[in-house]
Amino acid sequence: MPRTIVVNAIAVLIVSTVVGTFVGCETHTRRASSDALILQNHSEPRMAAELSPAAAGESAAKVKGRFVAFQGAPNVQRRIIYEANVSLVVKDMAQTESQIASLLKKADGYVAEANVDRRQGEQLTGVWRVRVPVGQFDSFLDAVSKLGVAENRKQTAQDITEEFVDLEAQIKNKKQLEDRIVALIKDASGKIKDVIEIEHELARVRGEIEQMEGRLRYLTNRTDFTTVSISARVEENYVPPAAPSFASRIAQAWGMSVDALKNFGEQLTIAVVYAFPWLVVLGVVAVPVLLFARKRTAASRQAASTGSPQN
Repeated sequence: MPRTIVVNAIAVLIVSTVVGTFVGCETHTRRASSDALILQNHSEPRMAAELSPAAAGESAAKVKGRFVAFQGAPNVQRRIIYEANVSLVVKDMAQTESQIASLLKKADGYVAEANVDRRQGEQLTGVWRVRVPVGQFDSFLDAVSKLGVAENRKQTAQDITEEFVDLEAQIKNKKQLEDRIVALIKDASGKIKDVIEIEHELARVRGEIEQMEGRLRYLTNRTDFTTVSISARVEENYVPPAAPSFASRIAQAWGMSVDALKNFGEQLTIAVVYAFPWLVVLGVVAVPVLLFARKRTAASRQAASTGSPQN
């Protein structure tokens, strides 16, 4: 009886490994076609789910805020990670910081990271990384772009639907395997060693389930909330750059040369001021030594000159 239990447990693990390998191979095959999604589970046949032409033609703005269902698989929803980067030139950093907080409150978002540099004598800068619900992504991004002059604005979208569905299928298969192992443990009436081996396999399977469920929660958070990175700097009387002309290029080259010369003079002055105390100390120590050495050299020469006739 104990041997039979162990053999059954090993057979179940082998079957689960083969199923997992088959699912992984199917995943690589599916990625060759971005419009098809193959679902496979333990009790239902595979079915191909393709995005409808009407949904494929929708703009990104219409897709955000909801998930697009696939034809043939109404329970499958598209999962997309949206991210954006905005660079602003503003007039008042404190006002911009307050406006960003107000926009986040209105959009039910939150600040994941913020850094505002308020050092005197330096250009005021601020960097924020915020999370906004996917349904508020477009409106929030447009509102942020109007807080100043948007020098740069970049948006990205990453479709992770296949990975999401694969994780759900793997979790389902692993849980079925877990139920089978639990049933084997309940029916076990042999040696303690055999029961411990089965429980060890059960702990391994449960660890894999927890790891995949953690990954699934992470992907869910990334798709439910978008990430927007905002960078701002204060610059008075800012004029957007225009196409450079020949005269402007000459003026820019002259200005760069003058600035470089000015910077060199400042650095040289700082270096002299930095080295001056050391030169004073070295002079105090070196001058007496040099005078003593010259005196000894002169005395040696005089002694040599007076002693040469006698020799």
